[in-house]
Amino acid sequence: MDPKPLAELDFSDVELLLEGDTPVVSIEGLESKVKQQVGQILATAATALSADWTAIYLLDDETQNLILIDQCSQSDRFQQADEIRNLKYSTADLEALTGHVVMLESSQRMEYWNAPVNARAGICVPLISNDIPMGTLWFSFENELEATQHRSALCEVIADRVVDYLTHRLAPSNSQKHSDMADLAKRWQHSRLAQTHFKIDGWDIQGWINPEAPVHHSFYDWQSGDHGVDISIAQAQGLSIEAALTAAVIQTGVRATSHEFLSPADTLERVNEYLWRGCTGDQFADLCQISLDKNSPQVTFSNAGSGILLSVTKDGIQELAVNEAGPELGVMDYGEYENQCCVTQQGEFLILLTENAFQ
Repeated sequence: MDPKPLAELDFSDVELLLEGDTPVVSIEGLESKVKQQVGQILATAATALSADWTAIYLLDDETQNLILIDQCSQSDRFQQADEIRNLKYSTADLEALTGHVVMLESSQRMEYWNAPVNARAGICVPLISNDIPMGTLWFSFENELEATQHRSALCEVIADRVVDYLTHRLAPSNSQKHSDMADLAKRWQHSRLAQTHFKIDGWDIQGWINPEAPVHHSFYDWQSGDHGVDISIAQAQGLSIEAALTAAVIQTGVRATSHEFLSPADTLERVNEYLWRGCTGDQFADLCQISLDKNSPQVTFSNAGSGILLSVTKDGIQELAVNEAGPELGVMDYGEYENQCCVTQQGEFLILLTENAFQ
């Protein structure tokens, strides 16, 4: 069947799509006023960036396809843009939806990254609302492009404007559904946290996580035994739900080693191997592991990634083991993590933070 705008599909077209195994999108049709406003945003964006073609693609409900919602161009050759694109093969869009602006400075890169139109250059910008991917915003150019920080920042500002408008006008019910899912995920995460206050001889241990964060990328945990207590703090990378699941995988891996009484470095090696061998190759995290001996003032710790360990004494605050952390979990098959030690005195504090503890 010949390509048609989504708004012009009739019942017979839908039957043909179903017979051809082509997914039909459940995104509701745009009201004329909303469509007009989206078109104005695209036209303004094209002017601001001197783009020859701009377009908005939104994910369908199954997150399998990208649907062309609207486009703006003064050139006829850009009117043949793909209206339904399989997300699995939309390389630039997949990269953008991890949270990056993708700059395609040449026609060769446009072809390699499976851009929706043939052009000399392009930019793919993620449309993300509350850490939930919505789709992508595309700009294409007749001339090759020079990537600059200024242009990238302007693209992100325009994308934020598009997201703000679409979330308030296009799918308020979806926004509520996403909010409910985020609340459920948040409650599930809190149910997995260790108790906020724990005491053993010589130590008073407390944990805190930002209660305002919709879905956490991090966790704190501890397990006590005859030798003392092992403390973990981690922060996963990625978008909200993806990072939350990675954090849960890390926490499960750490807990699975607790009965073996491993050193902090050996725990990191074991969890890294667990992540490297058992996951999909796109899950990464920072993890700091501390072991407190209840019969000694010595603290043993090991750090993978960007965790921060501060020692607070009467002489001031000192960051421990600066630039001595091993690689993030999941980056390589063997991290060669090392144990570090420090000695604490009564009345002193150790503070362990993730890199973005207060965000």
